[in-house]
Amino acid sequence: MPQMSLYLNDKTLESVKARAAADKLPVSQVVRLAVEHYLQSDERKSAKARVAGFLREKPLGGMKAWAALHRDRTEADDRRG
Repeated sequence: MPQMSLYLNDKTLESVKARAAADKLPVSQVVRLAVEHYLQSDERKSAKARVAGFLREKPLGGMKAWAALHRDRTEADDRRG
C-alpha cells in the first residue's frame, strides 16, 4: 500500500490514537477505515434518497390504478372458479 503524510490537529490525533488502542488496531487502519467510510457516505446518501423516493410514490400507481387492478384480478378469479 502506498504511504502518505497526514496532518491532524492534536485533539483529533489523540482521539484516533485512543480509538486505535481501544480497538487494538494500528492507527493507520483506523485512519484508512475512516476515509473509506467517508468516501462511501455519498453512496449511502443516494441510496437513502432512492428509498425515500420509492416510499413517497403511490403504491401500484394510486387508488385508480389499484381499483382497475383489483377489478381485473377479481374478474379473473371469478372466471376461474
